[in-house]
Amino acid sequence: MSFPSGPPPPDIYRGDKIVIASTILHVVSLPIVATRIWTRLKPNPHLWWDDWTILVAVFFDLLNWVLILLALRYGFARPTPYVPLDDQPKARAFQYFAQHASGWAIGFGKLSIALMLFRLRQDRLPWRIFLWGMMIWAMVISITVSGTLFAVCKPVRAMWDFTLFAASPPPVCQDFDHINRGILACAAMTVITDFILSLLPLSFILQLQRSLRERIIVSIVMGLGLIASAASLCKIVAVTTDKLTGDGLVDGVNVTFWGILEIQLGIIAACTPCLKRLAENGLRRIGFMSKSGPTFYHAEGNNTTSGGAATKGSRTGGTSWRGPGTRRDEQIFNDDFDEVPVLEMTAQKVRSASSGERVDESWISVHSKC
Repeated sequence: MSFPSGPPPPDIYRGDKIVIASTILHVVSLPIVATRIWTRLKPNPHLWWDDWTILVAVFFDLLNWVLILLALRYGFARPTPYVPLDDQPKARAFQYFAQHASGWAIGFGKLSIALMLFRLRQDRLPWRIFLWGMMIWAMVISITVSGTLFAVCKPVRAMWDFTLFAASPPPVCQDFDHINRGILACAAMTVITDFILSLLPLSFILQLQRSLRERIIVSIVMGLGLIASAASLCKIVAVTTDKLTGDGLVDGVNVTFWGILEIQLGIIAACTPCLKRLAENGLRRIGFMSKSGPTFYHAEGNNTTSGGAATKGSRTGGTSWRGPGTRRDEQIFNDDFDEVPVLEMTAQKVRSASSGERVDESWISVHSKC
């Protein structure tokens, strides 16, 4: 590990942008998360794994925020020569552990999005297999971040306690170039994950029988993760273009700033789709969405009958099933997105229904959807 040499730089504090940006984003994101959980608890509690994982992501995010604020309190974002000697190890230690918390906050945010998509389309095996892979991938990224940080110096305490370098033998630390390559690799994997999870919902959003304007709005809501990936790209640019001084209290400012934006935008992106019903009500009030649009069922011309029996007279001509669990794509995005239970049935019973038979309700399992 190298140390800055030459005359000391100007005493410029660079932490204001971190404090301002993080405070504003938390003021926005925390009420969104609280609203999401509130919609899950009313009228009946129906929290699922994607809700629990987003709460874990928020926990690590708040831990990261507190650690960064403490690091700023003890001298982070100010050149080392102007920071009291007793405060320097504290600033570096808080900064170091904040990076661990940041990696896990990002990972659990991605895991929550993957679990939400998994829950919405459990009827298709390729979809389930792919999303299981994405969940494992998200956790691998977080493990890689922490593993990289633990491997920088041996012993790890040398990351913040520079007095150990006067001991014999001195600690062994990786070069800054190796550290930057690790940061770039993790950031690149995060960007790829964001793009995949943001574009994946388009596979069924484009099939919805809604107006073009409504489909565009839904696509934007489901694709907010692309904004988080933009923050990841900015972090990559900061790592590759910023001239490193060897002073960790200064060199990590831009990476920390973009890391906070990445976490916050990821949490907002994970929670916004689950507030679709509330958002649609607001958009309808201002006229951006129709008060009643054609559903996937109606587009196929299906008629409603008691017990879910198949009927004739569809617009497309032919016999079709009007059960609420057959077309999951539209059910996911109906007006009662937050409350209406989705009925799942086996393919055998669906085929029986399409041939005109009534379905035994004992074969149907009810699962509350997001």
